[in-house]
Amino acid sequence: MIEIYDCTLREGEQAKSSGFDMRSRRELAILLDELGVDFIELPWPTNQELRDTYKDIIPKMKNSKIVAFGSTSRTEDPSEDPGLKAILETGVEYACIFGKADIQHVERALKIRSEENLEKVEKSVRFLRENGLTVFFDAEHYFSGYKRKREYALDVITSATRGGAERIILCDTNGGLMPQEALATTNRTKQVLEQRLEKTDARRSLGVHLHNDCHMALANTQALLPLITQVQGTINGIGERVGNLNLTTFMGNYTDKLKEDLPRVTLKLLTETYRRSCQLCRVQEDENQPYAGRYAFAHSGGVHISAMTRGASYEHTDPERFGNHRIYVLNQLAGSTGIIEIAKQHGISLDRGRGGFETKARQLFQELARLEAKGYDAGAMPAEQYLLIGKYFNGFPELFRIKRWNSNSWREENGSERSWFYCICDVQGQEIEGDQTVRGGPIDAAFNVLKIILQDKYDEVRDLHLVNYVTRLASLAEEQSAVRTEVFFRDGDVYSTVGVDSNILHSGFEALAKGFQYHLLRNGQV
Repeated sequence: MIEIYDCTLREGEQAKSSGFDMRSRRELAILLDELGVDFIELPWPTNQELRDTYKDIIPKMKNSKIVAFGSTSRTEDPSEDPGLKAILETGVEYACIFGKADIQHVERALKIRSEENLEKVEKSVRFLRENGLTVFFDAEHYFSGYKRKREYALDVITSATRGGAERIILCDTNGGLMPQEALATTNRTKQVLEQRLEKTDARRSLGVHLHNDCHMALANTQALLPLITQVQGTINGIGERVGNLNLTTFMGNYTDKLKEDLPRVTLKLLTETYRRSCQLCRVQEDENQPYAGRYAFAHSGGVHISAMTRGASYEHTDPERFGNHRIYVLNQLAGSTGIIEIAKQHGISLDRGRGGFETKARQLFQELARLEAKGYDAGAMPAEQYLLIGKYFNGFPELFRIKRWNSNSWREENGSERSWFYCICDVQGQEIEGDQTVRGGPIDAAFNVLKIILQDKYDEVRDLHLVNYVTRLASLAEEQSAVRTEVFFRDGDVYSTVGVDSNILHSGFEALAKGFQYHLLRNGQV
């Protein structure tokens, strides 16, 4: 059985723009625990905040084991090494320490003798073992070290095993490994360990930690599965440089394509865990991420959509198995069939032969083309689909309109942000104004004001909550560049709407207004 070892909370922090505080570490650890990965690695406990993180997270784990990360001793006596002592102070039962398996790094980076490195590896592992910890040893640069000086790389992992390491993790630290080489090296490594240590099967001792610089981490890992027990990676593939093995893709392939079992993993939570992990890591979600991406099961062409509705699938697996769902994209490629099937998903029944269908469809596609040219990218968003189809085929009314607005934000001496928003809305022909100052940004302030203005007429808005918002470039034209703001709401379900404008605030306020409109229409205001 394969062990899933997630190192997002340590390795992921080395990705550009990524980072964690205690709250986000805790939340991601709980998500991974609920998903059911076997091990969750936390960073080097080098400061008080990180040591407090261990104490905060360990009691909250119900399924996963917390692993403390560190390195081999920098002192001659490992009992005097601050890093190893810090690991013991965390209260963990498992530790993963790395050591150099490439002679070049031993001589040039560590600047120590090769024999001294072997001693450090064995003594460091033994020290942690004697203090009651189960130890995994990351053989850093193992594959490049094996290629450079095979016997020395083998000596390093032999030393770790003699010290008492439970798992030897073979690391492709520069990410340049190819499957044929990975298989040959690992197979020979397994044989040598069995010979040197008189083991009948060294597979239980081996794992891999593979970087993805050549986009081969997944292929390499899958090739090595018959020879290993532990697979290390990050839930969203982030890490140093290009990143690490993407565990979301791996777990999907392992269970769905290789027909293997991960009994502790709740696959239904994979999509939610992946998407939330990106937010917590402060990295952009890959909308095309296999199994879990927003558009992983999105269908655009009319021929494809038509076939799907007739039971002829264009999908390689059932998206719901992984907590995802199918999307039909509203665009001109989808044609009339697309409109009808998308409308059906929203509970709207349309008949191609009645009510000027073709004229309405043409008008809808003309507006959609204008929106897409501006960078809205809204055709796969259910709320945007509903509003567009309802506008042209159901005559949805405009329940309110922001006529004028003003906004101001400032940062106080203590660093806290405050924002003020004022607007006048036309609500069923009546002008209503409101304003509010909040602790937070202008989107927060605008959401609160709109909610106050609308709740007298529409009691349903009391159940609407702001979740998040994301802003990115919509079009590049120097001073005339436009931004796209997607705002996420929760009213039982989570949905999003989008606005585009050269004014970043207006793009957000446009998305907010559409989000309120969608919520009201879906809750009976038609």
